[in-house]
Amino acid sequence: MNGGNIINERLQKIDDEIVKTKAKIATLTAKLRKLESEKDARKNAEFLAVLNGMKISPEELTALLQEQKEKSGGNKTETPNLPPYSEIIKNDREDTDENI
Repeated sequence: MNGGNIINERLQKIDDEIVKTKAKIATLTAKLRKLESEKDARKNAEFLAVLNGMKISPEELTALLQEQKEKSGGNKTETPNLPPYSEIIKNDREDTDENI
């Protein structure tokens, strides 16, 4: 029955490796979720900073977003045709310089 022990040992090693791999996957999944959350928080903070720098009122922002939504047909998956981020910043800086 020595052959049976060898098979059982091999199966146990495979089972142990499966457990280790699942633990690694769980750890990496948690890390991925944390990183994605941090990324979203930073993007949101940057977006808010840009909006604050634009000195746009909540009413104006609502109107702008509504206009963009209507232009895109209200399709939530379609990206509105907004200028590139660098153009927004450039225009914001020009507006700020003119107001000084």
